[in-house]
Amino acid sequence: MSPRRQVQQILEALCPGRVKIREPLAPLTTWKIGGKADWLVAPKEAIEVQQLLAVGRDYRLPCYFLGAGSNILVGDRGVRGIVIHLTPFLNWIKPRKRSGRVVSLEIGAGTPLSALIRYGVKQSLAGLEFLVGIPGSLGGAWALNAGSQGREIKDLTRSLKIIDSRGQAVKRSRKALDFGYRRLTLNPGEVIVSGLLKVAPGNREEIAREMRTLVKKRRAAQPWQYPSCGSVFKNPPGEYAGRLIEAAGLKGRQQGEAQVSWRHANFIVNRGQARARDVLRLMRVIRQRVQRQSGILLEPEVRFWGCSLNPRSRVPKVVQK
Repeated sequence: MSPRRQVQQILEALCPGRVKIREPLAPLTTWKIGGKADWLVAPKEAIEVQQLLAVGRDYRLPCYFLGAGSNILVGDRGVRGIVIHLTPFLNWIKPRKRSGRVVSLEIGAGTPLSALIRYGVKQSLAGLEFLVGIPGSLGGAWALNAGSQGREIKDLTRSLKIIDSRGQAVKRSRKALDFGYRRLTLNPGEVIVSGLLKVAPGNREEIAREMRTLVKKRRAAQPWQYPSCGSVFKNPPGEYAGRLIEAAGLKGRQQGEAQVSWRHANFIVNRGQARARDVLRLMRVIRQRVQRQSGILLEPEVRFWGCSLNPRSRVPKVVQK
């Protein structure tokens, strides 16, 4: 039996009925770009995630974690290995204890931020307002320390449940977590499966009003009519990536069907049938032009699957069916 067939049988045994072969990833990303995954698997609980990671180690297959699909660029040839799709089942919110003015929520890493925000309004919970309009899931938000309005997800985080490189589930307190600007540093091979957030009781009408205000601001400043991944580059210290890109005269710059948004220069939108190679070429032009004009080399906020911003980097080939 071929190694591929062995892997297929093991995955089916671990997650029966939840394994897809050579599944297109573009529809599962907010950019709507990218090729197929060798295997797309949807685990129902943390133990299945541990088992899937063990399969990856045993067969030397890369494992990728997919939530709501924001902030990732999937290569046109897809990705080799196992894509573990968290959103279908690791998508839950469990209220925990209330202590004075603090309410604790345990949340699965596959939970979309939009679902958390709706829950907060329904339950009259304040503190989540700054997350309005940020695409993605909680797992992605933790991994990138998502934020806006001067606040970040780390400000709400009490602890995270992580599967480490040995496949063991561990709990880490906020003090033990290394959050930084648009990052959370984990050890190689580690993945977040859930976490505990702290919020506060509030007035539902005031919370909803604040969220409507923030949504209005975001819609006025960011492109909504075309697919995008959110911000493409991190803001340099004391600067804004969008301002630097606009100052370099790159608003509206187009490569294939990928275009620097006219509304916000730190967004690259898919105007129809954009390819990953179009986005990569556009990102390289942006970095070169901005560095030449300002001396600042922009750092990508987007993650790359099966492709690279460095044209000389070798990307593993996709295992063919």
